[in-house]
Amino acid sequence: MSKRTTRIVSLLAIVILAIVFLLFQADILGTKKTGPEQEKADAAGPPAGAQQALSVEAMVAQPTVLKDDISVNGSTAPDEEVSVASEVPGKIQKILFREGTEVKRGAALVELDTEELRAERKRLSVQQALNEKIAERLKALYDKEGVSLQEYEVAEAEVDKVKAEIALVDAQLEKRIIRAPFNGRLGLRLVSEGTYLAPGTPIVSLVSTNPIKLEFDVPEKYAREISSGTNVEFRLDGSDRSYHATITAKEPNVDAETRTLRLKASAPNPDGSILPGAFAKVTVSLHQFDNTIMVPTQSVVPELNSQKVFVVRQGKAEPVDVETGIRREAFIQIKAGLNPGDTVITTGVLQARPGADIIISKLN
Repeated sequence: MSKRTTRIVSLLAIVILAIVFLLFQADILGTKKTGPEQEKADAAGPPAGAQQALSVEAMVAQPTVLKDDISVNGSTAPDEEVSVASEVPGKIQKILFREGTEVKRGAALVELDTEELRAERKRLSVQQALNEKIAERLKALYDKEGVSLQEYEVAEAEVDKVKAEIALVDAQLEKRIIRAPFNGRLGLRLVSEGTYLAPGTPIVSLVSTNPIKLEFDVPEKYAREISSGTNVEFRLDGSDRSYHATITAKEPNVDAETRTLRLKASAPNPDGSILPGAFAKVTVSLHQFDNTIMVPTQSVVPELNSQKVFVVRQGKAEPVDVETGIRREAFIQIKAGLNPGDTVITTGVLQARPGADIIISKLN
C-alpha cells in the first residue's frame, strides 16, 4: 500500500469517528432522553389514539316566543298643522290668544278693524227699514188696485236686495275675526296689534298632537308584508320609553330612487310627551313564532349542504342536522331538527366528535 493510499484511509477513519461522536451527542441513536426534554415528552400526555372526555358547556332547548321584525329610522309629525292667516286684508285691532296655549276649534284668535263695515251695515239697516215701509204701502194700494203689480214687486225686490247686502257685510265682518280651525296648541306669535295684514300673512302656527303621526320608510321587499293595522313600536332619541303605534296608511308606489316604501302610523299622545319632528327608532313586527327554539349561533356547525348541532345523549356527543331560520345578534332560530328538552353543546363544538364522551361543566 502506498503512502498516498494510507493517508486517504486515515482521513476517512477520522471523518467517520467525528460523525459517530456528533450523533452520540445529539442522542438520536436510541438512548433515553433526560433532563428538560424528557419532562416535555412526559407532559405531552398519552400517545395518539387514547380518547379523553371533552368538557363543554351546554343548554337545554326550550320553546320561546320569537318576533320577526325590522328596525328603521323615522320621525314624528303632528296630526294636523296649519299656519293661521287672514283671508282678507285689514289692521289687527285685538289679539285674543296667548302663545303656547291649547285652544278649541272655533276659538277667536285675532280681531281685525271692522269700523267701516259696521258703518256700512248700519246704513243698510236704515235702507232696509225704509224699503220695507215702502213695500207695505204699495201692498195696501195694490190690494185696492191703486198701483200695478209691477210697482209692488219692484218694492219687494228692493227689500230683498238690501237684505242680501246686509248678509254680505255680515260675512265680511265674520272674516275679520280669525278663528282656530281645529283643536290644538298654538306656537309663537308672529304679529302685533296694529299690524296691517295682507291675505295669507302668517299670524301663529297651530298643531294638533293627539294622536301624533309617525312616518318612516321600509325596504321594498317588505312592502307586501306590511298593511294598515300592523302594530309598530318606536323609541325617541334620548329616551328609554317605548311607544306603540298602528299603521294607518302607506304610499301606493315604491320610491324609484331609494327603493323604499313610505308608511304612516298613528300613536296616542294624551300627555303631549311626543313632540312633532322628533327622531324615532321604529321596530316593525312582521311575524311572530309562539313556540320556537333558539340556540347560540356558535352552536351551529355549517357544512357543505347542511347545518348541524351537537347534542348530548347518554353522555356522548351526537350530531343532529338542523334547519335554521331567523338570526339575532347572539342566537339563531332552529326550525327543525331539535326537540324541547334536548341538551345542546354550546362550547367546544369544534372539538366534539360523534360518539365522544362529554362532561358538562355548565348547563344553562
